[in-house]
Amino acid sequence: MKLILTAALIALTLPLMAAEPQAGRPPARPANADTMVVKFKAKPGKSAEMKAFWLEMQKEVAHSEPGNVQYDLLVMAGDPDVYVIIERYKDAAAVAAHGQSDKAKAMFAKLGELMEGAPQADYLQLVSPKK
Repeated sequence: MKLILTAALIALTLPLMAAEPQAGRPPARPANADTMVVKFKAKPGKSAEMKAFWLEMQKEVAHSEPGNVQYDLLVMAGDPDVYVIIERYKDAAAVAAHGQSDKAKAMFAKLGELMEGAPQADYLQLVSPKK
């Protein structure tokens, strides 16, 4: 009986495990998303480096991604080791271009040294901006 229950439990959880994003990567972005809210937790002792990383990335996005409309860096009020990026793009082409500069690619390669666990990402589609 234990073997049957164990097998049933494994069979039920395998699809859930397969649906989870790969470690260190947020879930796949839907094609219609133009806005992202992504949380990154700094490894212990790496919060200042992570802040510097995101401030530099903010400059890189402003410089190399003309389709970016918003790229705000925030920190969780209750946990200053969790950084939140709110970013919005003018269209699908601008979203696809995000992070494609050589400098951004090199920076993202270093992010794993600073980040604890996988980022948490929410993907949204703008309905109406502030006017």
